[in-house]
Amino acid sequence: MEVQIKAKDYKVSPGLREFIQGRVNKLDRFVGRVTEAKLELTHERPRTGGERLRAQLTIATGRAILRAEEQDADVRRAIDLAVEKMGRRIQRYHSKRVDHGKRPSVAEFTAPPEPVGADGAASGAETAVGVDGDEPDGRYDVVRTKRFALKPMLREEAIDQLELLGHDFFVFLDAEDNQVNVLYRRKDGAYGLIQPAR
Repeated sequence: MEVQIKAKDYKVSPGLREFIQGRVNKLDRFVGRVTEAKLELTHERPRTGGERLRAQLTIATGRAILRAEEQDADVRRAIDLAVEKMGRRIQRYHSKRVDHGKRPSVAEFTAPPEPVGADGAASGAETAVGVDGDEPDGRYDVVRTKRFALKPMLREEAIDQLELLGHDFFVFLDAEDNQVNVLYRRKDGAYGLIQPAR
């Protein structure tokens, strides 16, 4: 599979390109029809000191998008770790497709909506506070914008995508009611579903 390599604050040498291509090609035997493979390298300087490289590998097939991300001070180690994690994700994806009948339904994970008070706020809702308990200054910056096509899918497929991407939430178009829904992972490990009011 051909890998698109994108680097931020980091120069990718021809030798590193070959290394990346060789490592990602090892995943070919696990993945079916790949429509896109992309590796993003980001050079970071955390507040704790030192330098780290973040490697985020994304593979899109006709049926799913899989993502794995790892960090390390050594770029080759970060890439190896991301490829290893992707291998585990692919295996889990394939086992879920085979074992789809044993999966619990989303209805079991969906919590009832929280009651709304007269002021329009959910009862028990927390007020947003800044660092050290200060009120926020009202300024919030959007640091990244993503655009993607919504394709209709069942809730069970949305759970699979959430797990495969490793995210805490997933936006999807529900195939049953043709509405945009948000599936999210709760702190207790279960799932919640946000739906528009009818």
